[in-house]
Amino acid sequence: MLTGARRGRPRLPRAALVAALGLAAATLGACVRQPGAPVRDLSYVRRWWILIGASYALDALDWRAPGRDAQMVVLTGDPRERLGELPEGTVRLGYLSVGEADRNRREADGVRGQGFLVEPNPDWPDNVRVDIRDPRWQELLLEREVPRLLARGFDGLMLDTIDTAPYLEAKDRARFRGSREALRHWLGRLRARFPHAVVIANATLALPDAAPYVDGFVVEGLFATYDFGLRRYRATTGTEQAWKLAQIERARRIAPRPVFTIEYADVGDVALGSWAEAESARYGFHPYVTVKDLNALP
Repeated sequence: MLTGARRGRPRLPRAALVAALGLAAATLGACVRQPGAPVRDLSYVRRWWILIGASYALDALDWRAPGRDAQMVVLTGDPRERLGELPEGTVRLGYLSVGEADRNRREADGVRGQGFLVEPNPDWPDNVRVDIRDPRWQELLLEREVPRLLARGFDGLMLDTIDTAPYLEAKDRARFRGSREALRHWLGRLRARFPHAVVIANATLALPDAAPYVDGFVVEGLFATYDFGLRRYRATTGTEQAWKLAQIERARRIAPRPVFTIEYADVGDVALGSWAEAESARYGFHPYVTVKDLNALP
């Protein structure tokens, strides 16, 4: 996951941002044409959780325990996940990394030594950034990974690491020119081939690119994050918040969608977690508070 925040943007007043977000949703929704797939209304989802980190937690997971009765969950497709035991009506989404290959996950079988591997993610040593323009990577996702997750019983997908495309294009435009366009093209193919799948996208840089193709936006560390440089959890700065809120506003101008935030706080840091959750909810977003490895149970 790409959790770094771009700096240097001035902080925008909360009232102005809320008004802009509401105006975008109210006035632009009717004129946005969705390419190839019906839009699923996820605005009702208030309780949701995600478990994609170290899966040892699955061994003792009571799927019917209090707190598991969320309206939406995101999981990896691990065979120990008993999706059928989740309450009826729960939106079940399978995790799919689009911009990075994880050496420990299933897709690694088809990526070792391939030319689309670009560079390791320094924050996550097992993850390697990929060139989304490469047809081999695109087909591996569309022909194998997406069908595998849907066959497992998921209702759809949470797309992660799509920020890799704009990141690489900005880092070396000559080498990675067209990465954002390739991402949009791939998203269009995904929606055309799997029109009934629920799709949400975890992004900040690429949120406007993904907006027309997804049913919901996920933004990490909007108010509370894990700082890899400082190696600690902290509240985000006003500048960081303003930049991410501006990306959400841009995306919602393209396609009004509900926003789900993942806020990061250390185990036991109730004050930070509660504050971030409340701040996210004040904007009308749907927060979930967890640890950086995304392996904590709700």
